[in-house]
Amino acid sequence: MEIEKRNLLIGTLIALILAALLSLIPLWQLVFIAGFLGGLINKKVLYGALSGALGVGSFWILYIIDGIFFKGLYNLFDIFGRLLIGSGFGWLILLLIILLGILFGFLGGTLGSSGRNLFMQYYNKRT
Repeated sequence: MEIEKRNLLIGTLIALILAALLSLIPLWQLVFIAGFLGGLINKKVLYGALSGALGVGSFWILYIIDGIFFKGLYNLFDIFGRLLIGSGFGWLILLLIILLGILFGFLGGTLGSSGRNLFMQYYNKRT
């Protein structure tokens, strides 16, 4: 059990660091790769999914906080929320962006951990 928790922490850190590196590329959909590689470390699919979701989600939260405090992005979110829903719904757009990052990390972590298990099962049968 201790090894699984250690792998969860390592996978989360890998997903966080890779999400930060992939944010330098203008394609935000590539954070799926960060979740995939974070989940690849874990043997259990639940831990892989959690590792990807925590890593990518925590980076997106940090990225949004940076945008709000240093770039004044909340006004843009508020304008976008006003156009879609009504006045004062910038927080909802912010929440949707964070949930989208968590979902991408969760999906990548799930596929990474499942792919690892399938590969190891196939490899163990062949030997």
